[in-house]
Parts: sequence; structure tokens; C-alpha cells
Amino acid sequence: EHLVTLLRSVHSVLNLSPPELLKEVILVDDASAPDKMRFYERHWDRLQDELSMYVRSALPKTRLVRLLQRRGLMLARMEGIWRATGD
Repeated sequence: EHLVTLLRSVHSVLNLSPPELLKEVILVDDASAPDKMRFYERHWDRLQDELSMYVRSALPKTRLVRLLQRRGLMLARMEGIWRATGD
């Protein structure tokens, strides 16, 4: 996704979820690589650098997990579940 769209979604979850029910938000990068057919390389660069910095500095309860190799949608989701600390 584009960075702005992704951040809007994360902010919505953080702002609209009751704090006592939300332990953490986990974003999983399934070893993404630049794809010129889908979006410009500068958008991909933003997803790599700016997203990492923004998650660390401005998004409470949010963690970014970057997988080293592509595993597919279901295994990427499972990776997020395995790393979750909530109930």
C-alpha cells in the first residue's frame, strides 16, 4: 500500500479502539521488493525508511516486523500472530 493509506488505517485503529482492549498493532512486511508495475520506486523507498522511523517515533503500541524472505499472505499473517503479546 501507499504510505499515507497505510498510516491512515493504523491511526484509525489506534484512535477508534478502546485503549484497554488494544494491546498492540503489528505491521508485517512480507519481504516486499519494488514492483514498477504497482508503484514507483520512491513510494517503495518511503515504505522502507519513513515507515520504520514513523512507527518507532509516532505510533504507540505499533510494531513493524520485516520478514527476510517472502512467505505469502497466510504465513505473513501467522508470523504476526506468533509475535503478538496480547491475548
